[in-house]
Amino acid sequence: MTILVIGKPDSGKSLLAEELTLQTGCARRYYLATMKIMDRDGADRVKRHRRQREGKGFVTIERPLDITGAVAAMECPAEAAVLLECVSNLAGNELYDDPENGGKMPFDQASRQRLAEKIVREIEELAGQVHDLIIVSAAYEQDGEDYDEDTRNYVRLLDLVNELLSDRVDEVRDLRR
Repeated sequence: MTILVIGKPDSGKSLLAEELTLQTGCARRYYLATMKIMDRDGADRVKRHRRQREGKGFVTIERPLDITGAVAAMECPAEAAVLLECVSNLAGNELYDDPENGGKMPFDQASRQRLAEKIVREIEELAGQVHDLIIVSAAYEQDGEDYDEDTRNYVRLLDLVNELLSDRVDEVRDLRR
């Protein structure tokens, strides 16, 4: 089973994803963290999420890129439930840090489409190697007033990834409504 939980920041998507992961019944549970800690706010968010998971039996694997590589660190992945947190971080990491992309912003639709498909392919590959995959992703206003051009392009990329994922998962829990 593959479930996408999507919502605005601080919408409760992480807590819902944790509950869905626990409901799978899988004894092995992994939390696949994609966030790179860049500042104090990021560190605080990581601490808050770790507190939320305490006592729930999650093993944390930090993997900002190449998420399929996380499978090597899992015991019996075919019997495991994996919570992938968060596609918004993964998309940013792929956009700016992946040597294949060269840190170049895909301004045109064709480049954005290729990068979005690459991200989704990796998520699908991960889903094919584990029992259950619960995916968390964020959604942002398409054209926020305070966005610079790079941010607008990042939001467009993330929207495209979310759209592609929504069509390929078993279930979508959309907290934007």
